[in-house]
Amino acid sequence: MASPWPENNPESLEDLCLKVVVKNLDSFADKFSDGYRLKEGISLQHPSLCDKLFQSMYEEYRKDMSWLSILRDSSLTRITRVNLSWCAVDANSLKSLCGHPIRELDLSHCNLDESCVRIINKLSDTLLSLIIGDAYGLVQDLIGKGHLMDCNYTPEAEDFDDKYCLDYVFKCPNLRKLVIRDAYFENDDQDDASSGHTVLAAILCPLKNLTYLDLSSCVFDIELMDCLEELKNLLSLDLSCVNIGNMQEALKNICKAKKLRHLDLSGAEEAVCFHNHPSQCLKYIVDNLPNLTSLDISATNLASSKMQADDGGCCIPGLEGKQLEFLGLLDCPDSPCERQNLPAKRVTGYGNEAQILLALRIYMDKEHLLTSAMNHLFQTLRYEEVHDQCQALELILDGMKHNWTNKQVQISGSAALFYILKGVNREKVTQFQRRRVILLLLDAMEQHKLDKTMLRNVLLNFCSMNLPENMTFCHRRLIQNLMDVVVSDTQEDFIQRLGIILLNCIACQVDGEEKLTFGELGAIEAMLKIIKRKLALEQCDENMEVSWSMMWNITDETAENCKRFINNNGLELFKSCLQQFPNNEELLRNMMGLMGNIAEVKELRKQLMEGNFLHIFCDLMESEKDGIEVSYNAVGIFSHITADGAAAWTIHSPTRDEVMRRMIMAIERWPLNSKRNINYRSFGPILNLLRAFDTPAAQFWAVWALCNLTQVYPERYCRLLKSEGGLELLDTVQADPRTLVAVRKLAQTVRDQVSTGHQKENPLQDISEQCQIDENLDD
Repeated sequence: MASPWPENNPESLEDLCLKVVVKNLDSFADKFSDGYRLKEGISLQHPSLCDKLFQSMYEEYRKDMSWLSILRDSSLTRITRVNLSWCAVDANSLKSLCGHPIRELDLSHCNLDESCVRIINKLSDTLLSLIIGDAYGLVQDLIGKGHLMDCNYTPEAEDFDDKYCLDYVFKCPNLRKLVIRDAYFENDDQDDASSGHTVLAAILCPLKNLTYLDLSSCVFDIELMDCLEELKNLLSLDLSCVNIGNMQEALKNICKAKKLRHLDLSGAEEAVCFHNHPSQCLKYIVDNLPNLTSLDISATNLASSKMQADDGGCCIPGLEGKQLEFLGLLDCPDSPCERQNLPAKRVTGYGNEAQILLALRIYMDKEHLLTSAMNHLFQTLRYEEVHDQCQALELILDGMKHNWTNKQVQISGSAALFYILKGVNREKVTQFQRRRVILLLLDAMEQHKLDKTMLRNVLLNFCSMNLPENMTFCHRRLIQNLMDVVVSDTQEDFIQRLGIILLNCIACQVDGEEKLTFGELGAIEAMLKIIKRKLALEQCDENMEVSWSMMWNITDETAENCKRFINNNGLELFKSCLQQFPNNEELLRNMMGLMGNIAEVKELRKQLMEGNFLHIFCDLMESEKDGIEVSYNAVGIFSHITADGAAAWTIHSPTRDEVMRRMIMAIERWPLNSKRNINYRSFGPILNLLRAFDTPAAQFWAVWALCNLTQVYPERYCRLLKSEGGLELLDTVQADPRTLVAVRKLAQTVRDQVSTGHQKENPLQDISEQCQIDENLDD
């Protein structure tokens, strides 16, 4: 049964408060030279709340661990679960954890050494779960010393066989779960070849209460691993990606752990692991592990053999008579996951949707299998129907977050995401899920910024979402990442075009401070750089056109960005583009829209009085290119310039009177019902011109614009006009005797047209429909 889509509810008040508090550490802690301390009178001893606060600070400040010192006073704070994976921690920073009743500790990819182990051992009374992924450096440190740590703890001799070292590594007598991944327990020194296995034995043997052991991707000789027999309570053993030379010999040691319920023998990343006599190996496991209910043999040939006849019995030789709760069969040769009568209730593979989704859930810690499962999900989403897309979405996001540094996971996950976000269930994706998607895609974009497949997938996903409505919580970060894409000199045109389109979409639907953010992050300079490059190549393509469009949007009623355009030689580039591509209507409209924004800034209008620009605009007033758009923008530019009065007109040719006469002639030519390629978010600059009684041509343009927009797009612009006080100003225009008769009539028409309207739909709606993620994810 498919998982129901969750209600589109906001985050809980507690979660929102935690986010605010974490972003403002000084609200509850003071910073000193040796770190942070809680403010006087503040206590965080509630374990659940303190654990949540810890996790929030970890996610916010992963690169700066100075906040850990907040926890050093265990009388005021109390944590039980600690995840510091991928953090740069040392023994000194870990000391802050001492004194806390920590039950779960994850130190994956933390580059630990022997001194850190001493701190871990101070948590021994309460520690139940310890995870050390990428333990290569730690184990080499222990092996390299040639001896184990001095200690005050020695197990009773009768508990161990004489052949084991009596020292320990972890003094954690209550530990139930131990994960050590990517460690090398072999010594290249032939004189001391067994020292690595001595360390492994010293790690495991004292842990009498261990029930879960994960040694995946470690290098050691299982035939020397006699210590498994000492782990009397071991229920789960993970040996995935461990190079097992002789499986039959290895099983003799593995099967000494008689209580095992789960055994993972899944294969390595490079290729499927092939073992001799697979059926005999499986039969040996079944015969010697009577409590086994879960077996993972993915990416191996252990299930390759087929039964000779389909008699309704078990389809995997060696597992006859065994009914497992779980069986891992992903990426096995001969596709055993597609057979009938599999001897398990739950199976991972690619035979159906349930197998793929289970693989996504099971293999969060196995990057190669997770990538494979995501690729199979991608193909299913692309060519078939996935019923439980809600669960698929959540599992993809969990996998991408958990493996944020793995490029293949990110590429495969983002490819599968694309078909969910643009599919039939796109409207069911909640706001919280969209926020997770955006943050994880930004993480992937930043981590793998040089990979073109990664960038293409991320940008196509962004195109399938209504970004402007979902980006307010991270708009600066999003804009900066998109800027990095578009300014790259080596970026391929398609990716650059997607980046510019996304930036333009965001720019045309934000206001005020957010438009300033574009300027502060160098958007004007970036777009001008693209335009210069295209001019040098004599190319007028979509990238050129959208670059002008974006600058048009971010200069709208944003004087600072207009100044940036002027200060970066933008006017000269305008003339160069006009001269080199005079017949491109899209380009001309976008450039004239930008010039109109500059004309709205009083202190910049004098820049347009120089350099022959007014002669250019005079010619364009009479243009019929792109309908009325070019002519309309040219008259608009002159409306602002002439409204400054005769004293501001500092050139002899053309004269102000001549320009105003041609403005009126141009306006009278335009059909009042002309459809427009423009999107006003405010009528402020136009309404200011209604007061220009001494410049009737400018007033004429302003009233004509309002009449046209409220007639052709009443649902959008009538409400905007009312909300900005436009009707009152029109009353003033009608009542003033200086107003032209034609203008007075247009003003009355505007009043008659006023009605409520609707907002423009998302312009990115169809972009993702025109694009596809490549089938070859590794390209």
